Amino acid sequence: MLSLLEHIGSRKIMASRAMAVPGHDILKHLAEETRHAFFFKRAAEKLARRPMDYSHPSTMACASARSYMGRLDAEIARVLAKGAPVLPYLYMSLIVELRAVWTYRLYQSALTEENTGLTLKSILAEEELHLSAMLERLKHMDSSVAARIALFSRFEEVRFRRLWSGIEEETQNHRLAAE
Repeated sequence: MLSLLEHIGSRKIMASRAMAVPGHDILKHLAEETRHAFFFKRAAEKLARRPMDYSHPSTMACASARSYMGRLDAEIARVLAKGAPVLPYLYMSLIVELRAVWTYRLYQSALTEENTGLTLKSILAEEELHLSAMLERLKHMDSSVAARIALFSRFEEVRFRRLWSGIEEETQNHRLAAE
C-alpha cells in the first residue's frame, strides 16, 4: 500500500500543471517519489517472496488508498481552482508529505524495534526536505498559506481516518481467515 501511495503521488506530480515547464525541483521530487514507490514494492515482494502489483489481492486497502489520494487531490484542486497553476501541486505535496513523515516515523520505530534490518531513514530525510521546500515556496506564493494548510489538513484527517478504517477492516479479515 505504501508503494501504491508513493506511485499515485508520482503520477499526480506528472499529471499536474506544474509539469508543464518542470524545474529541477519538481523533476527531483518526481524521481524521489518514484524511487520510494520502487523501494516499498521491492520490500513487499521480498517479504511476500513473489511479484506483487497494485491490485486488491496484492495491496492492503487498495481501494481506500486510491480514494484517499484521489479525493484529497480533488478537494485541494477545487479550492485552488482560480489560483496559480502550481498551487494545487504544492499544497497536495505538502499535505501528503506531512502524513508520510508521520507514518514513516512510526514505521521506522516498528522496524527498529523488530530489528528487521530495513530502514526508512533516507526516505524520511527526503520527505522532510520535500516538506520544507513546499512550505518555503508556498510562503512566497500565497498569503493565505496558514489558513489553507489548516483547511487542507482537516480534510486530509477525514480522508486518512477512512483509509485507516479500510486498513483495519482488511487486517481484521486476514486475522479471521488465519484463525
